Amino acid sequence: MKLFNRGTPLVCTALLFTFALFGCSENVKDEEIVVAPLHATYSIDVSNINAVVGDADNVFVGYVEKLEGTEYKFPVTVETEDGTKEVAHPYTNYSITVIDNIKGALKADTTIPVQKSGGLSEDQDMYILYENDMLPVEGKYYIFNTYNQPDGSILISGVNSNIELNSLTRNNDFSNTKEFKEYKTAVKNQVMSDRERFETNNYSE
Repeated sequence: MKLFNRGTPLVCTALLFTFALFGCSENVKDEEIVVAPLHATYSIDVSNINAVVGDADNVFVGYVEKLEGTEYKFPVTVETEDGTKEVAHPYTNYSITVIDNIKGALKADTTIPVQKSGGLSEDQDMYILYENDMLPVEGKYYIFNTYNQPDGSILISGVNSNIELNSLTRNNDFSNTKEFKEYKTAVKNQVMSDRERFETNNYSE
């Protein structure tokens, strides 16, 4: 099944640096891990917040309850210190509670399954992510820009698809954060993209 998102992997090069993902890795120690950043082309300007929210089906504040594992699809070729090898692209599954909709009508105060493009490789020796992208971390709040898939599932993909609300805890008011205000304004001024769109009836109000 084709996944609908704004990123297309072109080149994958492995780099070595400290990748701290507390609560996010599966049976992996917090240490130096090879990270293979995927170079991507996008159909929109991902640095333009109005274009990002216009392209997304849903924009919402969410709380990451749990990492639910990783699926592997669509093999790609990566370069490592030991040469090239073919690996399947990881898709990381999460349980995310929808706190508030900025765009779209997902069920608020409901925990839903969401899949993120990228994650730990099948042999667990590297993380594969789009350039400048990051994996959500359990126990943190984010603004998510997501895409409804043909089967009704929800995908997070590419740079600026999950924006951490750094100072937010369960006792804080997210509506006072700079990021929330920026995204509320961006939705009012969104630049809609011309692409096929799908419904996600199982998770919509």
